[in-house]
Amino acid sequence: MTDIDFLEYVEVIHDWPEQGSAVCDVSRLLEHPNIFHEAVVALAKPFVELQPNKVVGIGQRGIALASAIAYYLGCGIVPAYSIRDVPEDCSRKIKWLPASRFADAKLGLVAESIDPGDRIIIIDDWLIRGKTVLAVLKAIKNLKASVVGVACVINNLSEASRKKLGRPEVYSLINDLEPQAFKSDK
Repeated sequence: MTDIDFLEYVEVIHDWPEQGSAVCDVSRLLEHPNIFHEAVVALAKPFVELQPNKVVGIGQRGIALASAIAYYLGCGIVPAYSIRDVPEDCSRKIKWLPASRFADAKLGLVAESIDPGDRIIIIDDWLIRGKTVLAVLKAIKNLKASVVGVACVINNLSEASRKKLGRPEVYSLINDLEPQAFKSDK
């Protein structure tokens, strides 16, 4: 792996989703084949010895990363994504999670995709407070599976938020993105 400053491929979008807020967009990291490859390898390698058998990806970018990480590790993937409507005749049980402030629908995952005893890693693009990851972690535990780790591009979790997650290690490409990056130049 080469020395890559992954921060160069993260864009801070100011005043979204509302005035005074900011979000980090990792789309540029996903767009560049070599950078994407290096990011996937860097995020997947810590999990090789933990032998997970499934990867849960949160949201669009988390699912994109999780798919590649699952492929690298030889695992299955379970998406946790916004679901607007579930057909009444849907036979698959959906596990609903608290909606994030950026989601326009409830976040859910197909419960039967996770079996008791599964060893799972959770992938997201950006951890701020960790509420969505914590909700997914609790859902996985309720399904009698275990979370062996969490990975993300950007880890901005406070120590208090990190402690709420409990045991799983959190691996990231960028740690503690400076709050200055979120201040608007306007």
